[in-house]
Amino acid sequence: MNPIIAIVTDFGIEDTYVGVMKSVILGIQPAARLIDLTHAIPRGSIRAGAFELWRAASYLPKGCILLGVVDPGVGTARRPVTLAFDELLAVGPDNGLFSYLLFEHRLLGAHELAAPELRLPEPSSTFHGRDVFAPAAAHLARGTSPEAFGPPVPQLLSLPLPVLRPIPGAIEGEILHCDVFGNLVTSIGRLELHGAALALRDWTGRELQAGLDARSCQLVLPDGKSLPLAHTFADVPAGAALAYTGSTGLLEIAVNGGDAAEVLGLNVGDVVRLSEIKG
Repeated sequence: MNPIIAIVTDFGIEDTYVGVMKSVILGIQPAARLIDLTHAIPRGSIRAGAFELWRAASYLPKGCILLGVVDPGVGTARRPVTLAFDELLAVGPDNGLFSYLLFEHRLLGAHELAAPELRLPEPSSTFHGRDVFAPAAAHLARGTSPEAFGPPVPQLLSLPLPVLRPIPGAIEGEILHCDVFGNLVTSIGRLELHGAALALRDWTGRELQAGLDARSCQLVLPDGKSLPLAHTFADVPAGAALAYTGSTGLLEIAVNGGDAAEVLGLNVGDVVRLSEIKG
């Protein structure tokens, strides 16, 4: 089977950066198959990159190599690394980009990308995606072991955990991501419906237990406005806002036929609350 490399960057597609990275990979391992997961991570947003890597990883074929380049600290002392998880490999900067993968994928080991023969000659200080990370992914695709790249990394840099906490009669979380439609993904979840009971199965690996009565739940926004908990967009009139459990099991906010971020004036980082509304 030909090796698969799935790529996430904040490079966009206007320049040749992504194409050059792919060319480097195929020059080293012509048999590689490449998946463009996204190149539209907001520039320098490590947290957005970490979320998208987490969201995609469970759907990648077993043995896939995940190449993540969201690297505002390129050229600094931050380490380039390769990670071996239980069912996939990853390559990228040790800047927190792989934090969320650790929630659901067991880390078997991490190694620094230090071997000069496994990168391009004379790497630049500003394009490690081309000179360090793409070659590493390609060599992994050729069967090079993670241990061959350099010394083990005993501890990876981690981002702070997303806000997710049970409070009396509610679950508090934050907006993590705004997609291209203006739908807003929150940290509240994963949510599972058991009859009328809405149960929280924490996706971050923390031991949290919380349950609410789904029949009386609404999502309370920072301005105090409450949104009904619905199944899908068409459950509310066109132009109306709703909360719903999205495809990852996390609670999301949308406007039927509209842009929720724009209509509701919400931003990544805003705190929201799934509450039982009485009366």
